[in-house]
Amino acid sequence: MEIRVTEVNARDEITIRTKFSEYSFCVTDPVQCRGFLSGGQLGNEPHDAFFAGAIPPAGSKPCESTRFETGHRAVFLVSGDGVNRLTTSIITEINLSETPVEVC
Repeated sequence: MEIRVTEVNARDEITIRTKFSEYSFCVTDPVQCRGFLSGGQLGNEPHDAFFAGAIPPAGSKPCESTRFETGHRAVFLVSGDGVNRLTTSIITEINLSETPVEVC
């Protein structure tokens, strides 16, 4: 499965499950791939984040920088004390919720 951030709506929520963690990316600007990221090593507190792209499995062709896909690793630039890079482990499942439980 794949989800292109640029094709979702503002306030849609993308849930990203990996082998080790679960993340929630609440999209605020689909064109700019911006939103609030929480979960995993970030905890429950949402952080302003930019989806910078995905790292495909070894031996695969590079993928679009706006697409989440199972089998890939997601890369985010996260604001906090400066800007930090967060790379997930391999994505095992992704889901799109067009009506998030909480407002971004």
